[in-house]
Amino acid sequence: MRHVSLTLCVAAILIATGCSHKEQPAEGGGAATSTAAPSAAAEQASTSAPTGGKLTMGLTFDDVAVTTSGAPVLRLGFTAKNNGPDPVLCEEGSFSLQLTNGSSLDPDAGAENRCDPDTIDPGTSGKGTMFFDIPNGYSGPVTLVMTDNGNVIGRGTTNVQ
Repeated sequence: MRHVSLTLCVAAILIATGCSHKEQPAEGGGAATSTAAPSAAAEQASTSAPTGGKLTMGLTFDDVAVTTSGAPVLRLGFTAKNNGPDPVLCEEGSFSLQLTNGSSLDPDAGAENRCDPDTIDPGTSGKGTMFFDIPNGYSGPVTLVMTDNGNVIGRGTTNVQ
């Protein structure tokens, strides 16, 4: 019984840590992209907190690009600064993308979504890249939302052109 419990614990840890996904290049050897300079709004993460809460993670963008060949994939490169008192786990499952029509998208599970480091200590920053499959022809604002235990802890907005 002890062996089964230990095996289940190890399996749970492996599942929780996940595995790295690799970005698939487009046919012809590489993905063509169109880049958009981060907007002024992107440079300053939104500071409006949800009712009764406080945003502890500041999200600012340094890379915004959309593939121009094949299905549109949005790449968001960002810095996440932990302004809170506790370490924060930075992983694919912590992020979602909100579009202007109110829809919410999860990161593309087949892409190389990453955070470095994967745990951001108080007062420090990490770099992240998340990929999202967006609707064909989408342009306008997008909001990257970071959650922890179901609570929004960070939000940043930029424009897709």
